[in-house]
Amino acid sequence: MIRHVKRLGVVLILLIPGIASRAPGQPAKKNLTVEIITHPDRIVPTGPQHVSWRPHTDQLSFVENEQGREGTPSAIWLYDAQTRSKQILLSAEKADSRLDLSSYQWSPAGDRLLIEGEGNLWLFDVKAKHLRRLTQLSEARAPAFSPSGDRIAFTRKNDIYVLEIATGKIRRLTSGGSATVLNGMLDWVYKEELAYRATSQAYVWSPDGKEIAYLRLDDGPVPRYPLTNFLHTHATLFDQRFPQPGDLNPVASLHIVRVANGHETAAYKLQAGEEYVAPVFLWTPDSKAVCFLTLNREQTQEAVHFWNPVTGADARPVVEKDPHWINNVEPPQFVEQGRQFLWLSERDGWIHLYLYNRDGRLLKKLTQGDWMIDHPVFEDVPSFQTDEKGGWVYFESTKPDPRGRQIFRVRLDGSGFQRLSKQAGTHDLSLSPDGRFFADHFSSITIPPEWRLMKSDGSFVTTIDRPENHLAEYALGRTDFISVKANDGRTLYARLVKPPDFDPHKKYPVIVYVYGGPHFQMIRNQWGTTSWLDQLFAEHGFLVWSLDNRGSWGRGHAFETVVFKNLGKHELQDQLSGVSYLKSLPYVDPNRMGIWGWSYGGYMTLYTLTHAPDVFKCGIAGAPVTDWHFYDSIYTERYMRTPQENPSGYDESSPVNAAGNLKAKLLLIHGVADDNVHMQNTINFIQALIQAKIPYQLYLQPGQKHGFEGDVSILYRNMRIFDFFMHNL
Repeated sequence: MIRHVKRLGVVLILLIPGIASRAPGQPAKKNLTVEIITHPDRIVPTGPQHVSWRPHTDQLSFVENEQGREGTPSAIWLYDAQTRSKQILLSAEKADSRLDLSSYQWSPAGDRLLIEGEGNLWLFDVKAKHLRRLTQLSEARAPAFSPSGDRIAFTRKNDIYVLEIATGKIRRLTSGGSATVLNGMLDWVYKEELAYRATSQAYVWSPDGKEIAYLRLDDGPVPRYPLTNFLHTHATLFDQRFPQPGDLNPVASLHIVRVANGHETAAYKLQAGEEYVAPVFLWTPDSKAVCFLTLNREQTQEAVHFWNPVTGADARPVVEKDPHWINNVEPPQFVEQGRQFLWLSERDGWIHLYLYNRDGRLLKKLTQGDWMIDHPVFEDVPSFQTDEKGGWVYFESTKPDPRGRQIFRVRLDGSGFQRLSKQAGTHDLSLSPDGRFFADHFSSITIPPEWRLMKSDGSFVTTIDRPENHLAEYALGRTDFISVKANDGRTLYARLVKPPDFDPHKKYPVIVYVYGGPHFQMIRNQWGTTSWLDQLFAEHGFLVWSLDNRGSWGRGHAFETVVFKNLGKHELQDQLSGVSYLKSLPYVDPNRMGIWGWSYGGYMTLYTLTHAPDVFKCGIAGAPVTDWHFYDSIYTERYMRTPQENPSGYDESSPVNAAGNLKAKLLLIHGVADDNVHMQNTINFIQALIQAKIPYQLYLQPGQKHGFEGDVSILYRNMRIFDFFMHNL
């Protein structure tokens, strides 16, 4: 138990626009409602999505609604950095209604767009403005142009096919794909826990277009997990392959297939001590070797492989080791025609960039310091982007404040390190093909997302897109960024949302919103850090508090690995430091405090309510892990090892085992179709509550998975969360 926390003043106070008192003659501010926050894009439009540079040009494409239209993105746009003009490439009104415009990808020449729709592939000629359907197969997934752009590979029923664009001829390259054997596709656990990209694709063309390297996953040894669909007259059962801690994992192997005839030419089988193949890999520029990463089961050792399928030679130029776990699973990037490569490593406690030559000799550590390079939010964009002609590497990092992200660059020889972005907040980088420009996706706690065009030296060119918002129409609460000292003196970052009409002489109830798990950071100087649900609570007289405890992202490996083998314990200690700080504030009512969270945040809610039962009056646990025996192997073993290796850690970290301590009023929420944190978690916690004769409330959402989707489901969820705290705090 924490006995004393030194109170600190507010480090940074930020005011969201719209809370100033109304001047005479101004219209009254609108009130937020559950219905309004379920459609936040009507207050702050979403803006451009799926942003991509057109190959060989200074033109930027993205998906966005046409002016005045709401809902699903309705057009693919093209912005020219030279002329600063914007045009619609393809509108949903002119395209087939079956197309998913957000799936578009450019051909290597930049003259065509490949678009998916209802399991088929479509090709749009940009110059001719002509759209045609390429396949009538259904179930065509994960397409990719060949390097020359004349063919398209795709998967169907877990096998790989190639389509010749000119003739329409389709050739099947692999066989044996099934519900349990996946050729070129990721299974659930690989995609969820090892893929840093959003795609399920697990194959890559060789640069000469003659071969495809692909990952094969055999899920046969993986235990089946039953999922039931109750929304039919006759309930249906679906078997998911889901390895839990200590179970057999998918058997991974890497294969090479010749595109001309579909012959498999080589295969790499995992060696002793190797358990996983990182699902993103690449060929060397000369098409002679495949570069991929392997990890052991504990994820404490990672090897970079240069595997020659012809000779069978397997060079391992870099081997990383860590006593806790390894975070980086991105492959190297080649420079100097493949003679050198860039590599991310956390070996000194912070993710930094290293330059190696091909044989594994370290040439230069390009970045260093107590800060880390972080991955952009863009899909399929690596953590660093290279302008080899100009001799620069671009990246975003936690320097100088881990609550934001700033854009930097450094020369390939390690010189010229410089910060390119200037404004406090969060900047995401997308570099143009020729390195002359970059798109900066910027936001802060007070500024909604906008896209800016910058020159490569960081000088501002223009604002590409700044969606008009309606923030001024609402009286919104203020968000304070706060620093708190933990019981061991370590600084913890937090935020506090105050009501629009905050009065320091009143006493306010507090809602603590928590996540707390590894590889995630809540306290960010970024739009959305304060959610619309937070604002709704603030408008109704609540303070809303969040804190990043030990184990969270952005503060270095030592900050994260404190939780090793004992999830919950240290996170709770830090969260209680935050509670002590709150109780020291004269305007906080210590007897009216609630807590809630989703996923790991649901776990932290239950762990807190059962291990510090006298602190909170009520809580909501959404889709919670309730015992780490129930979650997947790759995630859980990374932090906890197996139950056989760490039985006490599993026992002590389990809210199920401590359910009898619960005193607070509790609402449990779970999607019945959740294939991530299964409903088994909530059911077992309920069983423990029943055994202890402790009352609870339960809300199940039929048909929903881990993240609820659809207006009706999200609206109902928000209503239940809002009503629970209104009635219990």
